[in-house]
Amino acid sequence: MLFVSYFNIQGYFAQSLLLSVIGYIVLVIPLTVLTLIKQRKKFSTATSGQHDHALGSALQHLENIFVLSTVSSDNVVSSSVITFKQSHTDENVFYVVTGKDTTRVKNIIESHRASFTTWYDAKTGTRVSSNAVSATVISTEAVNSELASHPEIKSLSDNFTKNVIIKLTVQSALIESFQSSPEVVDF
Repeated sequence: MLFVSYFNIQGYFAQSLLLSVIGYIVLVIPLTVLTLIKQRKKFSTATSGQHDHALGSALQHLENIFVLSTVSSDNVVSSSVITFKQSHTDENVFYVVTGKDTTRVKNIIESHRASFTTWYDAKTGTRVSSNAVSATVISTEAVNSELASHPEIKSLSDNFTKNVIIKLTVQSALIESFQSSPEVVDF
């Protein structure tokens, strides 16, 4: 209303328009900026710090998004794009947060197996994939324990009441690139 009186704007429509524009600037733009900052943090590179290992070095250039595939007991494959976080303590451990009732959770409970592939880096062509992944579903009280041990998981979700954590342990991974020969990393 300060702007309405300062500029001596008359008429309901003109006042409403001015107040809507000011409200948009004050409320929507800052919330949009904060959301973008949060998303940028969520989809930042998968790892942090310096890496002496090939897997950590490859993931350093990639976003933390991969295609996670699981298979049901009747051999039906299910794949989905999902964000992940690499463990800060174990290079070959990744975490995914997902809904309790998803197909991927049911498949992992049945088979304890999964596979994944990352996007490739546009500059180097670096891509990581593995079909030798042990998967475990962490739910209920174990979620809090895992979050305490690995706080990096908290960046994947704000709410763990309807979600579970999937812990993926990679036995071997294939690292490919436009610039070098494929490399198999065993753990």
